[in-house]
Amino acid sequence: MNRCFIVADDFTGSNDTGVQLTRRGFRTMVVLNPAGIKDDGLSYVLDTESRNIPGDEAREKVAARLAGLDLSRFDCVIKKVDSTLRGNLAEEIRETDRAYGSELVIFMPALPTLGRTTKNSVHKLNGVRIGYTELARDPRKPVLEDNIAEILRSAYDEPVGALTLDQLRAGPIDLSSARLWACDAETDEDMRAVIAAARQTGKRTLWVGTAAMADNLINSEQPPLPSLAVIASVSEVARKQIHFAESKGLLVQTVDIAELLRGGDRSFYVQRAVDALRAGQDLAFVSSASYDRAELDASVAEGARQGMSRDDVAEFTGSVISDLAADILDQVKVSGLFLSGGDTAIHFFDAVKATGSEIVFELTVGIPMMRLSGGRFDGLKVITKAGAFGTEDVLPVIMRKLGEA
Repeated sequence: MNRCFIVADDFTGSNDTGVQLTRRGFRTMVVLNPAGIKDDGLSYVLDTESRNIPGDEAREKVAARLAGLDLSRFDCVIKKVDSTLRGNLAEEIRETDRAYGSELVIFMPALPTLGRTTKNSVHKLNGVRIGYTELARDPRKPVLEDNIAEILRSAYDEPVGALTLDQLRAGPIDLSSARLWACDAETDEDMRAVIAAARQTGKRTLWVGTAAMADNLINSEQPPLPSLAVIASVSEVARKQIHFAESKGLLVQTVDIAELLRGGDRSFYVQRAVDALRAGQDLAFVSSASYDRAELDASVAEGARQGMSRDDVAEFTGSVISDLAADILDQVKVSGLFLSGGDTAIHFFDAVKATGSEIVFELTVGIPMMRLSGGRFDGLKVITKAGAFGTEDVLPVIMRKLGEA
């Protein structure tokens, strides 16, 4: 997939969807007028500014904006819709479909990371159907329908298929009985399953959805390399960041420091991590003491039995975690590395014989993106932060940023 075309109904939606292309290496332009769309190899987002106008006007505006455009020049066409179903969805989907000449329409407005999900065709916000939220009482453009199959039926006189969670998870997914499909999804995995099934049909498909649609379309065709977080900080801030990221789906693998102090098998931890990364999973590789305060006490107690001070145990932890991380990176390629804790970073740099790092930009206050200089992984993207620094939700942001092109 080289070029995408997105039709959006407002400026912020244009940008939050277009940036999914940019972060994966697609040069993308947002334009307000179709005259700005060139045959220059770029991807484009056309903002029609039609969300808050009457439906008939939106239909006419979208039709006029798309008239004369050859959408077949693009590898994929997406009709971006609001993740809470605001706007003139039925009218705009129909006009985009008409302009594109779609053979298949996949309407899947889920945005799982922000709690927008669909089950039995009913779209929900944080588990509450949209029709029962304040969006149904919006003074400017209230949401009058939260059943996505009914939204499609209001625009078409042809059959609308409804793909439920039970059906798509049981598999295989059969999209042969209709051209128009309203698709459930509660996770990105659900979305990718539907996308894969639609692609297998070989049909010219109009993808109707949110920024998550664009993201998962690209991921399904060009899977990103996974990212690795290495955390040996024992600060309470770092611990909360680990648990928050885990609650959002990040795979966390703990390394039992007390066991390694007793001479436990290090290769076990390396192999588990390599297996997860090879399966495409982002991974947080953390010391047991970073994950659980009680494990810090266990590590210190085991160290004391061996005549080691608390500082000796901390030094051992940073060193062994860094050595294991280097062994992991010798076996599997990653998009980037996150190191939490200054001591952790220095131990890792020493382990891989890096001579330093080039600062690329500041991700957020006090958290830089860098590239390693010299050593075994010269050029590897690295993000570092002090263990006690950053908000609770910063780790998912870091892992996402590492995965960008």
